[in-house]
Amino acid sequence: MSSVAAHHLSARPAVACRATLSRRTAGDRAPVRTRVRSPAVAAADTENLPANLKKIVSAFQMVPDAMQRYKQLLFFAAKLKGFDEADRVDDNKVPGCVSQVWVVPRIEDGLVYFTADSDSQLTKGLAALLVEGLSGSTPKEIMAVEPNFVELLGLGQSLTPSRTNGFMNMLRLMQKKTLEAYMADEAAAKE
Repeated sequence: MSSVAAHHLSARPAVACRATLSRRTAGDRAPVRTRVRSPAVAAADTENLPANLKKIVSAFQMVPDAMQRYKQLLFFAAKLKGFDEADRVDDNKVPGCVSQVWVVPRIEDGLVYFTADSDSQLTKGLAALLVEGLSGSTPKEIMAVEPNFVELLGLGQSLTPSRTNGFMNMLRLMQKKTLEAYMADEAAAKE
């Protein structure tokens, strides 16, 4: 079994949120508190991200205003390149998304490159963010991305729970398709 496949199979289930909640005893009426991340913790969380995704996270973190981060997403949507109509098939469609989203990987010289499209500008921006952030990475780097990095983007105020769920589904499908493309590429190389 390849190291990428072994990593994928041994990886613990993804956890969408790492916020630590501290509760007091039932008799204590103090509210539940969420731990605030320090800049050092946020920097540590980006350590295992592919270089392009790390740059994107850093760019989003430098923007203090939620509306400006939302505009950044729309900018990403405008940068998304054309998508082949022949790739708009169910196998490439992201499940569980309110909007229609398709993603397709290709492997060149051991690196993965994605194309994607959506029928919604905001969702297209989210897809473009992942396309730009993950393209040019190795399969192993892509498989190692944990979905909690979305917290670091600071988009919580701009995204509805269903959009956040769709974003997570995009990442999961991109990882699944990366693994499939890698395995097919490995099998073809052995022939």
